[in-house]
Amino acid sequence: MAESFSNKLTRAAGLVVSKTNSTVSANTNSITVTDNSGIYVGQLVDNQHFIAGTKVNLVSGTTINTDQASTTSAVAGNQIVNFLGVTTAFTASASEKSILIGGTFANNTNNQVSLTVELYDNSNAGTAHSTVAIASKIPVPAGSSFVISDVGKTILEANDEIRIFCDVEKGIDASLSILTGVS
Repeated sequence: MAESFSNKLTRAAGLVVSKTNSTVSANTNSITVTDNSGIYVGQLVDNQHFIAGTKVNLVSGTTINTDQASTTSAVAGNQIVNFLGVTTAFTASASEKSILIGGTFANNTNNQVSLTVELYDNSNAGTAHSTVAIASKIPVPAGSSFVISDVGKTILEANDEIRIFCDVEKGIDASLSILTGVS
């Protein structure tokens, strides 16, 4: 296999579902919403009562369960909870390895956005270790970019993915530098 260097551009990453009047249970992994439309397993939870990287792991009626407990010691009612959908910026070939060299994430908005970038390990799909955070809840000011460099140790095997979450709809353009065909 021959190695080749390529850039992968993803336009307007960021899918957000916002639920108002939600209730976050104390020290548990439960959120009660008025309706569950647009909420899916794997979305990031964006609310002050959950640490960065918390994800939805079950949707059952108006109860949303997360993979981590809330940090609040008392029930928090009347909350705005954002559920951040994933944008897959790159999927590795099924037949060869790739290496993420770096990336630039440009803010498309007039306000600060928060960005999370993760590696989805397809060989561990469905386990607690299927994702690794490369950057979590990084603030990207208006008119600027966030750059990942020297991540050459990030090896992508068959069908692994680089995923992006942003707290603003279509808030980020991502340009990834990838070395493909690595043995």
